Parts: sequence; C-alpha cells; structure tokens
Amino acid sequence: MDETLATRLRTAFNARDINDLRSILAEGATWGEDPTSEQFCHDRNDIIRHLKQLLDEGLNPTIVQTTTGPSGIAAQLEVEWPDPATARPDRTSFFQVYVVTEGLVTEIHGHDDEASALTAIS
Repeated sequence: MDETLATRLRTAFNARDINDLRSILAEGATWGEDPTSEQFCHDRNDIIRHLKQLLDEGLNPTIVQTTTGPSGIAAQLEVEWPDPATARPDRTSFFQVYVVTEGLVTEIHGHDDEASALTAIS
C-alpha cells in the first residue's frame, strides 16, 4: 500500500477537511464492528454524518501515527473528550484500521492495541 493515501487520510482527518475525507471513502464504506448496532455506519454519508456529530459534541480526535500494509492503514488516534468527568478512560488512545480497496477506504474498524491493528492490515 502506498503511503500517499495514509498521509492524505491523516492530513484531512486532523484538519477536519470533511470534503477530502468524503473523497477517500468508497460510497459503500462501513464503520464499526456490529452491523446491527445503532453506532454502525452503513455507507459514506453515514460515516460523515457520524463524524460530524462527534465533532459537534466536542470530541477532539487526532491521528498521531499511521502504518500501511497490504490491506490498508492502521492509525493510532489520541482523543480529547469534551468533559473529562465523562471521558472513557479506555478510549484516550486507540487504533483504527482503514481497509483499502482499489484506492478507497471501504471499512473502518476499531482496535484496542497496535498488534491487532497491524495484524488486520497485513
């Protein structure tokens, strides 16, 4: 996998460039682990809507590192929660995997540690 898409993802995500983020997502991209849960995003528009909602609520995520592999991009995120009293302590630093097919992100999955994220992209 080419580093160009990883750099573009990190730059657009950290700049909150919604248009560029939308352009790297496949139309049928999904986000989440359980397709039956309320939080699961079923397509590109759903992903963008959910991300905007999280940002509007004051969540401040930053991609601090990306690693590429044959199946996609592993990203380490650091998150500042709007209210430290209600922050999820298990979610201040975590990993997401962006599965890439034909140059576009087709799936986004959360991972608790770097090893599982790296395995998912190899």
